[in-house]
Amino acid sequence: MLKRKMTLFKLLGFTVYVDASWGIILFLVLWSLAKGLFPSYFPDLSIPTYWIMGLTGAMGLFVSIIIHEFSHSLMARKYGLEIKGITLFIFGGVAEMRDEPNSPKTEFFMAIAGPIASLMLSFFFAVLYQVANNLELSVPIIGILGYLSAINMLIAVFNMVPAFPTDGGRILRSLLWWIKGDIGWATQFASRISLVFAIVIIFTGFMNMIGGNPIGGLWWILIGSFLFSAANASYQRLLMKQSFEGKTVRHFMNQTPVTVPSHITLQEFVDNYLYRYHYKMFPVIKDDKILGLITIQTLKSHPHEEWKHLLVDKVTQLQNSDNSIAVNTPINDALNKMIETGVSRLLVVEHKKIIGIITLKDLLEYLALKMELETTL
Repeated sequence: MLKRKMTLFKLLGFTVYVDASWGIILFLVLWSLAKGLFPSYFPDLSIPTYWIMGLTGAMGLFVSIIIHEFSHSLMARKYGLEIKGITLFIFGGVAEMRDEPNSPKTEFFMAIAGPIASLMLSFFFAVLYQVANNLELSVPIIGILGYLSAINMLIAVFNMVPAFPTDGGRILRSLLWWIKGDIGWATQFASRISLVFAIVIIFTGFMNMIGGNPIGGLWWILIGSFLFSAANASYQRLLMKQSFEGKTVRHFMNQTPVTVPSHITLQEFVDNYLYRYHYKMFPVIKDDKILGLITIQTLKSHPHEEWKHLLVDKVTQLQNSDNSIAVNTPINDALNKMIETGVSRLLVVEHKKIIGIITLKDLLEYLALKMELETTL
């Protein structure tokens, strides 16, 4: 999730993306408003009117979620945290941070900013709803304003549930962190509480399905499953950060990687290197110096019939910022770059010279071994 996304717009220095899964929730919200909620509360309107109300309500929800996430992002910026972007997905929206907050105070104010924004929107639409009633405006306008007030209140309340990594869960972690001064313990404790909430929500979903509400039950199960996996992932990310604290690319790079000579053909590369070592990227050497790299993607861009005569030298990608990293880069930054770009092997550069390679596989194996040893002890 959050990988199949497209850019919507940029505002105040933040890029807003939409994940492919957002289409699902947008359709379900539109359908439920046009076919369920508005006809139930405002009968005797025309079918086209209900669909217009549904579309307007769905767009209002869309804007409300963006405002909620922008409040997080602006508060994060105030405290020096970098936000990669805001992504809308099936369960709402998320402001994607490059790193965890550096203090309980930062996390508390960043987390609470979202629910406060939703509460303010709820009161704002409630005032408009009351004004529209007093002025006896049309029923569709009154209905939409009432819905937007209620949905923003629901967003605020749901986000205050202490289930990490929701806003409420982050507020809980910030308080635990402040009390004990240990973010690791606070994250673990908050994550365990979140797992209990997730299990209760999943159980509620199953009971709804048994009770004859399969659609509602399925949504409860999906939300509970999301919270369960998100809580585990958040704790694992913190453990990963702590395990790599203070270490740089130099600590993990391979100074003698498997290299491919530039003068062989692509077919020789496939037979003698690709099928033997199973890597997706290999450094290419020329005159005993690393020239660049060759990847599976590069190989696939050339027809098989060219492999027998086309030399590796002709398809080598030269070192650039996308496929390389500085030797003194903190390892957490290197890991984030690999995860964000999907590149699992990076050339290591020092003084504009390639001195080795670092791989995601080596980092994950180190992390798994470290966690196993520390758990055992």
